[in-house]
Amino acid sequence: MKTNKTSEVTSLNLGVTDEKIKVAAEELGVEFPEQLNEIWKVSNGLELPGGWRFYPVFDKSNPRKTSNHIVYENTKARWDYMHDELISIASGDTGNQLVLKKSNSTLLFPDVYIWNHETNKIKKWSKSLDYIKEKAQKRIDNIESQIQKAAKRN
Repeated sequence: MKTNKTSEVTSLNLGVTDEKIKVAAEELGVEFPEQLNEIWKVSNGLELPGGWRFYPVFDKSNPRKTSNHIVYENTKARWDYMHDELISIASGDTGNQLVLKKSNSTLLFPDVYIWNHETNKIKKWSKSLDYIKEKAQKRIDNIESQIQKAAKRN
């Protein structure tokens, strides 16, 4: 959120464009679920409760979104033995990954699984993409609230 001299507050945008999401999808050869696209449009990368780091979409205009992005993590940094049908969307502090499964050659199911890097097995995560979207929106709301409070003090 930006404040100008008249204290008018404009919208905070920490997300990424549809075009950048499309480029990431094409580079991975997948079609992301709409919920995932919506998360990135709200907040391009975030920390989730439980030690999960949600991968951003590469954005050269934002240096913080150029490393450890979704394409890099699923190509160059991918675990060698992770099954090809899995796309990692977040990493945990123990090495495990939150992943989506391909429903066919390109479309990804919206169900989120935890991939265990030690056993190479997956189990359904108790949360969903809607949960991640809620956390992303809360992040934005908290930042906007802090900026509004700071603007009132000045």
